[in-house]
Amino acid sequence: MVTSVPFVDVKQLTIGAKLAEEVHTPLGGLLFTKGTTLFEKDKEYLEAFMVQQVLIEESNEATIPSQADQKEVDPPIVKVQVVKEKPAVFQQSFEKAVSTLKNLLIRVQGGDNIPVMEVREVVAPIVTQFQSQPQVMLSLRHFAKLDSYAYEHAIAVGIISYMIAKWIKVPEKEWMQVALAGTLLDVGKTKIDRRILQKPGKLTPDEFEEMKKHTVYGYQIIKASHGLSEGVALAALQHHEREDGSGYPLGLPGSKLHLYSKIVAVADMYHAMCSDRIYQKAQSPYLVVEQLVQDSFGKLDPGIVRAFVDGITQFAAGTIVELSDGAIGKIVFTDRNHPTRPMVETSGKIVNLAEARHLSIVKVMEQ
Repeated sequence: MVTSVPFVDVKQLTIGAKLAEEVHTPLGGLLFTKGTTLFEKDKEYLEAFMVQQVLIEESNEATIPSQADQKEVDPPIVKVQVVKEKPAVFQQSFEKAVSTLKNLLIRVQGGDNIPVMEVREVVAPIVTQFQSQPQVMLSLRHFAKLDSYAYEHAIAVGIISYMIAKWIKVPEKEWMQVALAGTLLDVGKTKIDRRILQKPGKLTPDEFEEMKKHTVYGYQIIKASHGLSEGVALAALQHHEREDGSGYPLGLPGSKLHLYSKIVAVADMYHAMCSDRIYQKAQSPYLVVEQLVQDSFGKLDPGIVRAFVDGITQFAAGTIVELSDGAIGKIVFTDRNHPTRPMVETSGKIVNLAEARHLSIVKVMEQ
């Protein structure tokens, strides 16, 4: 039973004490959430970030492990169990959404209009579930199967687009339309020859010209379907346009592009580059995010990219990653000024990737 919430010096913390409020770094970043049970390694993090005192829940002595009992406490196993259960449930929901969407789009391929209400019924539950565990954005590739990439990509881009819409403060009533824009951005590919879609090598100039038409086909299909906004149709048409006018099909500059198209363009590129495809191996989400930041100078909307980068990296604490030198570590803190270069604990040391520029995160491990 909790009787009070005293401040305790970090050096005097008892192993097993539970935080009564969030702990932030001097720069304002979230270090530990409220309710976190503290172990010896956590005390080291607090000291490393020069946190002097924390507010803890004062429990009965029996609930706080004594020094003699500490050997029985195995925090890594507890934490892994918690992390593993959620992605397993999410994966089942994700696979069900992919399978259902595939069946719906086969009908569109056969000439039907988009069954909008049925697509909404696929997207809404997975978006709701995703919001309770957004860190999954860093490991979506672990749910992938190469033979169903197109449909997985559609669901993933819908989810990510929804989150970006929230982060950039799009009115809440539009969030689902943005999610549908992401889910349906490639619906025009149902009209493209499968031999072109599935070609493992580089497309010929003529094949690429045909592929580019999927943007126009998508616009036409969405316009013919009831229950979708003009923004959804324009997202399908414009998601390959670029801020500097170098994209297709019309070569429009950023000032002429609909907001939805700018959102789904970022989500589309992120998930595509993080995925195994016929002609390309998946890249680390952190390397992809760094590439998106570079592309925000001329190719992608810089404000949307920044919001996405800030959003996706804020959930990274606790994520297990592989560094470019082969070391396996855990992300312990992300600095808002260097979101793609977090601090990683490996072999008992904390490596600040913002300073260790020769290192990078090459893989987010399955958890």
